[in-house]
Amino acid sequence: MGTREKILWWATKRRVAIDKPYIIAIGGGIAKTSTKVILGEVLKLAFPGQVRVGYGNLNTFIGVPLAALGFNVDFHKQRIGIFGWILILKMAILKGFFSKLPKYLILEYGTDQPGDIEKLVGTLPPDMALLTIITEAHVANYGSMEKVAQDESRLVAAVKAEGTVIINKKDSYIGQYRTEIIAKKIVEVDTVPELIARNFASAAAKVLGINDEIIKQALSKPIAASGRFEIKKLDKYHLIDDSYNANPASMEAALNVLAKSPGRKIAVLGTMLELGEDAEKLHKRVGEKAGKVADVVIGVGDMAQNYHPTKIFPNSELAAQGIFTYIREGDSILVKGSRGVRMEKIVEGIVNHGI
Repeated sequence: MGTREKILWWATKRRVAIDKPYIIAIGGGIAKTSTKVILGEVLKLAFPGQVRVGYGNLNTFIGVPLAALGFNVDFHKQRIGIFGWILILKMAILKGFFSKLPKYLILEYGTDQPGDIEKLVGTLPPDMALLTIITEAHVANYGSMEKVAQDESRLVAAVKAEGTVIINKKDSYIGQYRTEIIAKKIVEVDTVPELIARNFASAAAKVLGINDEIIKQALSKPIAASGRFEIKKLDKYHLIDDSYNANPASMEAALNVLAKSPGRKIAVLGTMLELGEDAEKLHKRVGEKAGKVADVVIGVGDMAQNYHPTKIFPNSELAAQGIFTYIREGDSILVKGSRGVRMEKIVEGIVNHGI
């Protein structure tokens, strides 16, 4: 553990030991951030001033303590130099001594390499764990889906007997989780992928004793994390900005949303990264669904030819300039792809053109 991690975790563990917050950890292959954000909105309505929702995508071993301490840092958009880290670490020490944690902490626990989840739960075990679903994400770093599931299952296995675990009935590995969970309260949510966030948030809120009226009120307004199922109703277009990241399951969920959208349907799909040896097959699977849902499929990146697109662009910069040949006023447009493809540039182009 490096100096930064040591300081951040010292401050976090000190405050947790003193303040004893109720820690809700969210893991899984898709919908982690959306579930976190929506659950946060419900809890904030039920328990004003008593809830902290981890910022953005702070879900790594260095990100989780930053989230717990209330830092708003985006490593994808900000480059933090040595002086920036000195300031953050000084503030973390002060927070460790003087900044009381709220009653509820809602945090993402992410995995990219084997052992990531085990390291997180070993350092900050949750009182409640939500495992949205295991999907083909980061497979290249693990070698198999079974190894991904084994790693993710550490999240639900870490919850103590008096805690709560929420899992997905449609998860292929649910039988494995049942053998590993020691928590006495297990909630199984039966949900389609595009409604995971709302249904998991609702299930967790009910466990915490929040009544249906408050849950309904919180969910009645549009709630979306940036770049995740974010609906942007522009003057010219109906834009579904799900550009933050992608894997096959989240692609298919996003296409389900596009299928229910008005007007012609345009799917702008970037390459999905870290899929290992099955990458070509998985891209073709998504392409088959896109072909059934969308009137026009536009591919972006190296593997996007496997979507069998109407048009393919080598990168997001060229797509952001050339896409307007293929879309017209009144279209519903889905933009989605892995972070490395930078699909947000296409979103920016469409927004600027569609106002």
